Amino acid sequence: MSITSVRAKPTSERRLLSFALPKAETVLGSVVVFALFVLILAPLGAVLLQAFMPGALTSGVRSSTPASLLDIFSRPLWKQALLNSLKLSLFAAVLGGAIGTSLAFLRHRIRMASASLIDISAWLILILPSFVIAQGWMLFAGRAGIANQWLGMGFVTDAVFNPGGLAVVMSLKAFPLAYLAVSAGLQWRLDDLGHAASLSGAGPARVFRTIHLPLLMPAVLSGCVLIFIDVIGDFGLPAALATTYRFPTLTYAIYVAINQSPIRFDQAGILAFYVTALLLLAVCLYFYLIRRRRFDFLTARAKQSQASYSKWGWIADLYAFAIICLAIVIPLGASFIVSISNGTMSAAGSISWTLENYAAVFNDTSRFLDALKSSLWIAAGAAICSAVIAFLAAYILTFSKFGLNRLIDLTCTLSLAVPGVVLGIGYIFIWNSPAFDRLGMNLYGHPSILILAGTAGAIPYAIRIMLGSFAQLPSTMLHAAATNGAGMVRRLMTVVIPLTAIALISATLAAFGSAVFDLAINAILRPPRLSVLPVYVNRAFEQGDFGVSTAATFVAGAVTVVIILVLKSVVTAAFAFDKPARKSKEPQNA
Repeated sequence: MSITSVRAKPTSERRLLSFALPKAETVLGSVVVFALFVLILAPLGAVLLQAFMPGALTSGVRSSTPASLLDIFSRPLWKQALLNSLKLSLFAAVLGGAIGTSLAFLRHRIRMASASLIDISAWLILILPSFVIAQGWMLFAGRAGIANQWLGMGFVTDAVFNPGGLAVVMSLKAFPLAYLAVSAGLQWRLDDLGHAASLSGAGPARVFRTIHLPLLMPAVLSGCVLIFIDVIGDFGLPAALATTYRFPTLTYAIYVAINQSPIRFDQAGILAFYVTALLLLAVCLYFYLIRRRRFDFLTARAKQSQASYSKWGWIADLYAFAIICLAIVIPLGASFIVSISNGTMSAAGSISWTLENYAAVFNDTSRFLDALKSSLWIAAGAAICSAVIAFLAAYILTFSKFGLNRLIDLTCTLSLAVPGVVLGIGYIFIWNSPAFDRLGMNLYGHPSILILAGTAGAIPYAIRIMLGSFAQLPSTMLHAAATNGAGMVRRLMTVVIPLTAIALISATLAAFGSAVFDLAINAILRPPRLSVLPVYVNRAFEQGDFGVSTAATFVAGAVTVVIILVLKSVVTAAFAFDKPARKSKEPQNA
């Protein structure tokens, strides 16, 4: 779904801003387009160019030919990686879509005691990186895990470590995408059709299957496609599984191609091309299915959705609690238990509890503090840059008639479907190319490339937060400021920023939180001597230091949450302090 389709349509008043200083808005729009080209379009173009013209952007191996695109069907590892990615993504899209849709429908139709818990859990699952969830499941369900060694539940290992079990794990990680999409579609309800079906003898299950579900089909399909995109581009699960279970995927095969000796950028480009092609096919299929028929059903009799009492509400609560336990409690609980224990059980069946793992994290020989400091600075840089670019892009899209608005819209929409692994490969092709090397602009191996890649990954989410706030901003305010001689910069500083400051801070903090634990980009683009948090945690896990790995995860997560809460509280307090001053002036002005 494109950005322009979800924001408020321009009104006749909004068109008034096509007046003054078109040159300034053109310059600003050109700056935004240039930034998006450097951050998103150029890396994607480099991936496609490298796939069809191997060696065009690298000085490394050039043995491949365009025919190598077909090698994915003849090389056993590549073929298995493709099949695994497709199976995992399709299964997760169906099961995750079903879980998200059912939870959303129950949440908004039945009065549930767990309603708030479901909402909080959905956002928490989205924020948690997939490799943390995968590590938690490995600590719980592995051969030497909690279920087998401590609880005597040996069947759990075989149930989880197979393609179907891994697909269930990814479904539990990705279902909030469908939950949020369907929840948005359930904001309004029209009960006439359901009442008519009930009067005709249809039961509740049939009413849901024949009336409610077809009308929600755009939201349901949107959630399933988002899950497919998220899972097929995921790097955390295969990275965590590499230590104990062989399950190659396309994203992990890309990582292997650039971490082997010699480095094979040509192979990575071909695999990245297939990942991008599958994602684009998924998006095109979604638009094809949606445009085949009309789904508009709201009339003047529609009313805002409200949950009603049902005698089966306790069953819905049990279902919600079961999903939350499987998605959050078990993996995070297993990680926490491992972090505060020595990982062994005595002959009497008791567990030895200890804080040695947390002490080891802060040990002088540990590089945790260096890794955490580096990741926090990189995340801060990426968050600030992405928020600034998203703010300017949202202004151009909402309040100007810049000729390349469609390109800005398309780029920000397309970037949602680009996984971090593909983006990282594109950055290597661009910033490690001989042309940039001759110009002295080779950023590959420099920490700044992590900030650029993190910015590109956060822009599509930040701009959606900003557009929601910009849609509520009356254009008459900007028109009045312009007619009184205020230039574009002054309008931004005195009108737009004060009214959208909360959204700007939210976009910045959201980008910061997601960038701290971005394993894919950090694993691919990290300079050899730079220690970053996601790689530190994953490497400790690979080396069998499960207690240290989990302890580092919880410490880093707590630090990140504290930083976000403190910054948010400071901004909220600043605006709350400013309100009484404004109110005190109102009687005098009156």
